[in-house]
Amino acid sequence: MRKLYAVLSFILLLTLLATAGYANTTYTVKKGDTLRKVAKKYNTSLSDIKHANNLKSGRLRAGMKLSIPDGRSRKKREPVQKGAASERNGSSKRVSAEKSLRDGEGAHHLVRKGDTLKIIARKYSLTVNELKRMNNLGKGRLKVGQQLLVRNPEPRTYTVKKGDSLKKVARKFRVSIDELKEINGLKDNSLKPGQKILLAKKRPEPKDAPDALSASYNRKLTPVITSEKLEEVKELSKADDILSELSMKERLILFAKKMLHLPYRFGGTGAFGLDCSAYVQKAYGFIGQTLPRSAREQFRMGESVEKKDLLTGDLVFFKTYASFPSHVGIYLGNNLFIHASSLSKKVTIDSLESPYYFKRFIGAKRLIPEEDMEAEEVIEKEN
Repeated sequence: MRKLYAVLSFILLLTLLATAGYANTTYTVKKGDTLRKVAKKYNTSLSDIKHANNLKSGRLRAGMKLSIPDGRSRKKREPVQKGAASERNGSSKRVSAEKSLRDGEGAHHLVRKGDTLKIIARKYSLTVNELKRMNNLGKGRLKVGQQLLVRNPEPRTYTVKKGDSLKKVARKFRVSIDELKEINGLKDNSLKPGQKILLAKKRPEPKDAPDALSASYNRKLTPVITSEKLEEVKELSKADDILSELSMKERLILFAKKMLHLPYRFGGTGAFGLDCSAYVQKAYGFIGQTLPRSAREQFRMGESVEKKDLLTGDLVFFKTYASFPSHVGIYLGNNLFIHASSLSKKVTIDSLESPYYFKRFIGAKRLIPEEDMEAEEVIEKEN
C-alpha cells in the first residue's frame, strides 16, 4: 500500500511541475524596458506578447503588468529538423515579399550587381516570363541601377469569397466601409460569394488632360484636382475602421503614397502644388506630427541616422540648389524614397542610388520613435 501511495504521489508531482512550466508568467515593466528587451528576456516574440496583452503598439509604461505567453507557444516555433527550418524560412521570405506587394511597397526593384531575372522573379513570387512581360524585356540582360516593375496595378474590382465581410474587404484594400457601400450602392453590410464589388470610383477624365494628376501644367484644372486629392487623404486619415490596426509608420507611408503624382510647385503648400518640405510636412501632419515648413528646419529635428541604418519612414535630405539642406523626402525601403520632385514636376518615387541623388545626399533623420520602428520591423520579419 505504501509503494502504491508513493508512486501516485510521484505522478501527481510530475503533473504539477509540467503544468507550472506552461503557465503564463506575469512581468512588471521597469523603467528603461522595451518590448524587445522583455521578449528577449523570456525567449518569446514581440508579436506573441502584443497578442497576449492586446497591445496595438510597442510602447510600455513603468509599472505595467505584462502576461508572457507560456512555453507551449515557444516550443511550436522551435525547428524539428534542419530541412523543415530552411523550408519555413523560405516560405516566410515569400510571404514577406507578397505582403510588401499587397501593401503597395516594393513596386519597383532596383537591379544590383549579381541580380538575374530568375533571382528577382523568385524574390517577388513571379515567373521569369511574367517579369519580362511586365517590363517589356526581350533578352534577359539587366543593367545595374535599372528599375524593374515587380507589382501589377492594384485591382479596381474584387470578387467576394466565402467568409468575406465588408469590413475584411475594406481593411484588405484600405478603403472605408462607407466608401465601399457608396461606390457599390450597398444598403447594408451583407456580401454574397461570387459578388463583384468596385474598389474605387470611376472618375471622368478631363478632356484637356488624359491623366488627371498630370494636370500640373493646366492652370485651370490643377487647383481643383490637387485640392480634391488632399481632401481625400484628409478624410482617409479620419477613417478609424481602416487605420485602427495600422502602425504609425504604416499610416505615414499610406498617406504619402496617396499623394503620388500631385504636381510640384516651388514654395507651394496647397491647391497649385507642393514643394518637397510642404509635402513631407503634410504627410507627417496626417499622423499627428507637426513639422516646420522648410527642409533646412526639418533637418534640425529628430535623431541622425546613418544611410546603412535607414528604416521606412525616415527623412532623407539633399543639397540641391543651396549649400544647406534644400531637399527632403521620405524613405520607403530598398533604397527608394518618395518626394515632391522639381525634376519630375510631381510627387514621385526615386532611388537613393541614382547618380543625381547619390551625389547630393547629406543625411537622414528619424522622427518616429525608434522603439516603435524596431518593433514593427521585427514583427514584419516574423510574419
